[in-house]
Amino acid sequence: MPRLIVKSAASANADSTVELQRLRTTIGRSVRNDLWTDDPFTSRLHAEIRQRGDGFWLSDLGSANGTFLNGTRLTAPVMLKERDVFRVGETEIVFVEREETSPMRGQTGVLIAPASDLSAQIKPEATIVASARNSATAVSKVISSLDLSQSTVSGISQFAETSADILAVISRVSVALLSSLSLDETLNQVLDCVFEALPADHGYLMLFERIPGQSESELICKAMKTRKPVSAQTEVKISHSISEQVLKQGSSVLTSDAQQDPRFQQQHSIVLSGIRSVMAVPLAIEGRILGMIYVDSSFGTNRFNEPQLQLLTLIAGVAAIRIDNARLLELQSEQERLANELSVASEIQLRLHPANPPKITGYDMIGVSFPCYEVGGDYFDFIERKDGRYVVALGDVSGKGTGAALLMSSLHAAVRAYVTTPATAPEVVSQINQYIYDNTPSNRYITFFYSELNPKTHELTYVNAGHNPPLLVRASGQVEKLEVGGFPVGIMPFGTYEQATVSLRPGDVMIVYSDGVTESINEAGDEFGENPLIEVLKKNLTRTAAGVRDRIDEALTRFVGKAKSVDDLTMVIVKRVS
Repeated sequence: MPRLIVKSAASANADSTVELQRLRTTIGRSVRNDLWTDDPFTSRLHAEIRQRGDGFWLSDLGSANGTFLNGTRLTAPVMLKERDVFRVGETEIVFVEREETSPMRGQTGVLIAPASDLSAQIKPEATIVASARNSATAVSKVISSLDLSQSTVSGISQFAETSADILAVISRVSVALLSSLSLDETLNQVLDCVFEALPADHGYLMLFERIPGQSESELICKAMKTRKPVSAQTEVKISHSISEQVLKQGSSVLTSDAQQDPRFQQQHSIVLSGIRSVMAVPLAIEGRILGMIYVDSSFGTNRFNEPQLQLLTLIAGVAAIRIDNARLLELQSEQERLANELSVASEIQLRLHPANPPKITGYDMIGVSFPCYEVGGDYFDFIERKDGRYVVALGDVSGKGTGAALLMSSLHAAVRAYVTTPATAPEVVSQINQYIYDNTPSNRYITFFYSELNPKTHELTYVNAGHNPPLLVRASGQVEKLEVGGFPVGIMPFGTYEQATVSLRPGDVMIVYSDGVTESINEAGDEFGENPLIEVLKKNLTRTAAGVRDRIDEALTRFVGKAKSVDDLTMVIVKRVS
C-alpha cells in the first residue's frame, strides 16, 4: 500500500505513517483534511495528493508558504516517485510506494472461555426443563450429570452410549460447524448434526429476524429436516407455552407424551400428525436468545428422554456460537460490500469535481467541497466555453448521502452537455431544469447557481435558481447579493429564468457557497449565519482566494467546536486581482 511517512519538525521520534487509500488525500492544518498537521507554517488546506492512472500526483492548494518537492517549489501538479520528499510548512513528508519486507515475529496468545454448569430442573413426569440461557457450557460437567444407565430409548444407543460417545458427537458437531459456510448452509448443517445425534422424525430451526417496517423481531423458521416426506406447505405449529418457556426463560423443554400434555390441547395438528414426543431448546449465546431448535418423534418410535434433551442442549450451545459468527460474517461482508461501493462512488464523485481551477489572467479562483458522509450532494465546476467565457457553477442537491450523490452526477452531466450549445444562461438553466425534472423523483430538487465570466469585459452574467445568494464583496467593503433567477431546478417543468449581470473590479471577491457554510451548527445548536461570513470576507479582501478560503474554514472550525458536521460544505471563491 503506497503511504506517506510524516516527519514532524518538533521531534525526530514522532514520525507517523499515513496510507494512501483514497483517490484524494488532503494535507493541512484544517481538521477537515485527511492528513492533519499542527505546523503553524502550514496552510489550513495546503496540498493534496491525487491518484491518476498508475501514479500519485502532488498539488499545492494555493498555500501561503508553498509546497516544496525535493527542494523545489511546486508550480504545477507533479507525479511522485519512490522516496520523494516534499515539505509543507516545516513538515517533511516522504512518499513510499514499494512494500518493505520485515522479519516474521512470533506471537503467542491465550484464549480463556468460562465454563458454567448446565443446571437441570425435573418437572412432572411428562416434562423435563433444563436451563440453557448460558450456552458457553462445559461439556465435561454436563456429561457427569447424565445417567445413561437409566436410558430406555434404544435409538440413542447408536448415537451415544457412553460419555466418550457423547464427547465424540459434540466433537463432530464442532468440527462440522468450523467450516466457512454461509448462514443458510450453517443452519442446514446444524439440523444434519441433530439428526445424526438423535432419533428425531422432524426438526425445525427458528431464528429471530427483524422485519422491515416493524419494531420487534419475529420468529422465522429458517431450516427444516425430516426423515419422512412432508409437503413443502407444511405449517409449523408450536405450543405457545413451550415457545414462551424456551424463548423468554431460556429453558430447554422435553415433553414425553404430547398427546396428554395440556400445552398441546389446542394444537390439533399434534393429533393429526401423530406426534408423540417433543424437545425444544434455545439457541443462546452470552444471555442473548437467537432462536430455538424444535424436534419431535412420531408414534411407533420411542419417546425422547432427559439425556437426549441434555445432548440437544449441548448441540444448540455449540450451534448458537457458529450461527452468531455466521451472522456477524454476513453482516461484515455486507458492510464491506457497501463500504467498497461507497468508496467507488466517492472516487467517481471526486473525479467530477475539478482538480484545479482555471488559470485566467487577472483572476484568482479556488473551489473546495467536503461531504459530511462518504459521498455528498454538493456540486461545483469551472468550465471554459468555446467563446472564451468561463462557467462558474455550484449546486446543492436536496438530501444527503448516496441518493444526493447520484443526482449530483446527473447535474454534472447536464451542465457539461448544455454549456456546449450557443444557449444563453437562462436557456441553459431552463434546459437543465427540464432534464432534472424528467429524470428524478418528485421529492428531489436542486438549488443551483450558474454564472458566465467574460474575462475580457470582466462582466459576470448569472442565474440563481433558488440558491442562497452568493456574496460579492467590493474592494470598498460594499456587499451585493446575487439573487436574480428563479425557482430551484427539478421542481416544475418548463421553467423560465431571469439573468443579471455585474461587473467585477480589481479587489472584488465573490463567494458562491452551499448552505452547509452558513448553516454550520455549534454545540449550542446555533447557526454560523451569513453576517459572520460577510465579516470574514471583509477582513480578508487583500488575501488570495486560497487565503480567503482558509480564513473561512478557520472561522467555521472555531465556531463549530466539537459539534458534528451535519451537512455538505462547498464553496467557490473568485477574486479579480487586476
